[in-house]
Amino acid sequence: MSMHYTTKQKIEQVKNKLFVSIDVGKWFLHVKYMDYTRTVYNKKTYCFSNSSKGFDDLLDCTKTMLDAAGYDEAVFGMEPTGHYWLNPAIRLESMCLPVVTVNQNHTKNVAEIVDGSQRKDDNKDPEGIGILMALGAWTPFYRPEGEYAEIRKAYRLLERWTEDTTRYTNELHGYLDKHLPGYESCFGKDRGITSALCLSVLKKAALPEDILDLGAAGIMNIWKESGLHGKKDKAEKIVNAVYSSKGYAITDGAETARYELSSIIRKLELAIETEDGAERLVRKTVELIPGAQHLLKIKGISYRTAAGFFAIVGDLKKRFSNSKQLIKLAGLNIVIHSSGRHKGEAHISKRGCPELRTALYRVLTALLENTPAFKPIKEHYMTRTDHPLSAIKANVAMCNKLLRIFYAMIVHDEDFDEKKMLGDIKRMDKTKVSSAVNEAGKLTNELDLVLYGMQGETLTCETVEKIRGIGRAMKGLVASAERGTVKEAVPDAAGA
Repeated sequence: MSMHYTTKQKIEQVKNKLFVSIDVGKWFLHVKYMDYTRTVYNKKTYCFSNSSKGFDDLLDCTKTMLDAAGYDEAVFGMEPTGHYWLNPAIRLESMCLPVVTVNQNHTKNVAEIVDGSQRKDDNKDPEGIGILMALGAWTPFYRPEGEYAEIRKAYRLLERWTEDTTRYTNELHGYLDKHLPGYESCFGKDRGITSALCLSVLKKAALPEDILDLGAAGIMNIWKESGLHGKKDKAEKIVNAVYSSKGYAITDGAETARYELSSIIRKLELAIETEDGAERLVRKTVELIPGAQHLLKIKGISYRTAAGFFAIVGDLKKRFSNSKQLIKLAGLNIVIHSSGRHKGEAHISKRGCPELRTALYRVLTALLENTPAFKPIKEHYMTRTDHPLSAIKANVAMCNKLLRIFYAMIVHDEDFDEKKMLGDIKRMDKTKVSSAVNEAGKLTNELDLVLYGMQGETLTCETVEKIRGIGRAMKGLVASAERGTVKEAVPDAAGA
């Protein structure tokens, strides 16, 4: 199965198959057998262990149910929550059995349809999953392979250890603020307290009295024994800073404080080492992915941001048939809630992958700073006459446009073309200018009719106001045309 299907096509695709709806837990698989008419073939939910033996029992039971229900094929559906579902899903996919996933929020919302109750449990969830499958509210299970599987694992490892490095660095900040105030100011802001010079001293001196006992000479000896090249001026600066703020330091629980600092340093060094190794692996892997070189040629896109994009979307050519599907995956598609005369405000759905939206926003921030071609696009969204956007909404629109650009670059195997991107603004302006010309022609005809009706009559106040309204509308169109962005008509034209 692929993502090249509309809801109607999805329903047709599973219409003649038996639904095996599975609610996956750590220990058990709760299963219901249904079909597209929502007929349930086992009133009591079957339960299998989430193990190799339980999986084999599930397959045997499915074969029996296929014969009993009169179907030739089965399709397996489940929620992609946690990690417990991955083992049965991958096993089924390796056996060439179709696997689909449903949104866990949809399962929660459909719970009341099953039996009229808001109750939600493991016995009830499989039937809700089956209903969603019958409605076509499912997504084919995608299993990245080859370099795409490598980049996904490497990028997730890098993200996890980056978070750990940040967390342990913040713990070290907190310790120094309490027990060694002034020490942190002796090192730079860019990974200053995580540098080897800083940590090597902290391993030997956890409190102000330890620093003062060492002195500048002792600190220099520590650096020399560690093979580091520290200057004497910095060592003296450390001693003076600690001495001047020793009265403000917390010295209670000295023994526990020393143990706390040593544990923080061990965790921090492991996190930094693992993060660096994961970053090297990401850089090595992303170079093997087709289309990645096109993205890396854009100034502002690093190996890490490109890796994040491919780690989430996978094989773009295989998974998506157009850029709209990619936009929907990111949750950037526009939705409006309307009822009767009420028309709600347009906003993005946010139903897609939040990690992809985060990665796009990071990329956009870097591109706006490093690639001048993207700035006019954002300015256009914010200053256009027709529906100008706020800065935040303009950034969201830019993320939407980035996805379309990336999709075209990878699918068509092309490098980034600034002129082609900026040409979109010119085409939009030309359309608006032509609409302004048409509107100006209408206003001119209106003025001719008013003047024709005045022949042989005196000017009334109402006629004068009509002429003035038409004149103001004409001036507004001319001014808009000079700015390059034209609205169809200024408010005064309505009265005219």
